[in-house]
Amino acid sequence: MDGQSAVQHLIEGGHMGFFDTLFRRRPTPDQFAKLFVAAARKQGFEGDLTYKADEFRLLLGEGSFFNLHNAYHAYYNTRGAQQQRALQGFVSALASSKQSTPQQATVARPMLRAVIRSRTALEDVRLHHVRTEGDDSAFHPAYLPFGEDCVVLLALDHPDAISTLTNGPEAAWQLTFDQALAVAIDNLRDAPDDFAEIAAGVYRGAWADGYDISRALLPDMIERVPVRGRPVFMAPTRDVLLVAGDNDDVGLANMVELAHQALMQGRSVSAHMYHYEDRQPLRYVPSNPALAQRLAHLERLLDKSEYDAQKEALDHIHEEQGQDIFVANYNLFTSDEEPVMSFSLASWTRGVDTSLPKVDRLALVRPDAEDNIGEVRVVSWEQAAHLLQPLLAREKGYPARYRTQGFPEDAQIAQLDEVP
Repeated sequence: MDGQSAVQHLIEGGHMGFFDTLFRRRPTPDQFAKLFVAAARKQGFEGDLTYKADEFRLLLGEGSFFNLHNAYHAYYNTRGAQQQRALQGFVSALASSKQSTPQQATVARPMLRAVIRSRTALEDVRLHHVRTEGDDSAFHPAYLPFGEDCVVLLALDHPDAISTLTNGPEAAWQLTFDQALAVAIDNLRDAPDDFAEIAAGVYRGAWADGYDISRALLPDMIERVPVRGRPVFMAPTRDVLLVAGDNDDVGLANMVELAHQALMQGRSVSAHMYHYEDRQPLRYVPSNPALAQRLAHLERLLDKSEYDAQKEALDHIHEEQGQDIFVANYNLFTSDEEPVMSFSLASWTRGVDTSLPKVDRLALVRPDAEDNIGEVRVVSWEQAAHLLQPLLAREKGYPARYRTQGFPEDAQIAQLDEVP
């Protein structure tokens, strides 16, 4: 792009996302899959395990599957005993898929727990339905939205594993989803407050029982953490709940760095900060400009990883269904001088049916154009989405994508401010 000499391309599209840069000389995904299956068999898993290399997942039979992406990241970003614990943790998660579900409400009620998961966890299941059944008409998850990027699901607490109930409570329990969720959240109170200060101004949940971030569903517990100001929390992974105070810039900055480190371990959930207002979790943006910039960069890093995985799945679906749709990359750029000065960009080319990720900037491409607008005009997403709204149709799924409905006229492009 012209005028972009101070900007370098940080991360190319690829199915493993931004975490690729964290590993050196690691075995291939296929080699890891063999290792994982061997560990599962050694631990006594006797069910079907069919490896699908193009999806990097294991098919378990009866339409269920187990993604290997997070296990791969976690295993090869740790060493020694931590590496083995990471592997065994994911093998245990696999084993939970075969745990029996009690049919008596009296048995199920004390086992119920609420779990917070990224919206991408549900999207993986939805896209699996699309790929195996042709559409997602049979996909009816039961969940409660949590903030912008997470959901709350029901789960059963087994002695050695957590079994997520994506479809909600069993009909035999005669409980609505809301009733079961109230029980599940109340059961989290069985463990007392347990936060430890791990950096200046930052407290981490120390339960280590698989439900650490679930305690974010208990506003009164969050309010009791002894931070400076009102509590602000992050749930970067399923096992890491961090809390700092909104009157403590050092604590908030430390929390962002710790969240970044946690995300490198896999099982990612969210890169956002949240706080409670009227007992509702709301997105929190730091008032300190430098800190807000660092947080935004972390959010883009996770967005990049999620969009890469989504693109890979959609490309497979379109190929199998004979659809000629270009799934645009979520490209991430950063400044040579200041890495957190990042922005995301996607390309929209005239004459190409495109699925666009939501990005900071759009490159509008008119092949062979020779007028004063130029062949490529880079514009802000915010302005383009407003002026070109009829040409962008929101698609189903998460993270957000928009299907192009044609291409803007030259006069419309001329109205858009060019971003340097």
